[in-house]
Amino acid sequence: MSLVKTTAAASRQSADELALTTREEDLLARVKEGDGKAFGQLVAPHLGVLFRVASRTTRDAALAEDAVQETLVIAHRQIGRYRPGTSLRAYLAAIAIRRSLTLMRSEVRRRTREQHAWHPGDSASAEETVTADHQRRRLAEGLAKLPAKRREAVIMRLDTGLTHGEIATALGSTERSVRVLVHLGLKELKGHLENDHDR
Repeated sequence: MSLVKTTAAASRQSADELALTTREEDLLARVKEGDGKAFGQLVAPHLGVLFRVASRTTRDAALAEDAVQETLVIAHRQIGRYRPGTSLRAYLAAIAIRRSLTLMRSEVRRRTREQHAWHPGDSASAEETVTADHQRRRLAEGLAKLPAKRREAVIMRLDTGLTHGEIATALGSTERSVRVLVHLGLKELKGHLENDHDR
């Protein structure tokens, strides 16, 4: 009896995936014809994932929003680069990570310039700078220390729910390589967080 239920569930899932793929293909064709509303419908299901990826990368809600906006502009402008039949979520997430990293680097440079412009008496005390988001900051620091491709793979795996195969497609890699990247990245992050805990 469970085999019948399993087969029926698999058939429903396959039909749902086919309907989604058909809908995406229809929307994609309309986008390529210049239909802006179709683009909105095409990317709407992925906005939450894009914001999570951008937030994890930038550690800043405003920067994350900017990164998502820029991701959508780039994706719309370069929609011809998306390969139908592959994961649209992975394609968008890869763009979002790259834009987030670019914005974050710009923000770090801006803050550094501002910090150097301050007078010594203007800086906050150590007690004021220690906040409740210490663990989140340590995680972000650990992610920043990872090699770029490993960091992208880990963020995609943690925040998008993408399969290793979808991540491989987005990164232009093999599934086996992505599995190794994610494994090593998570291992390094764990070590980074444990080192902080031991201090």
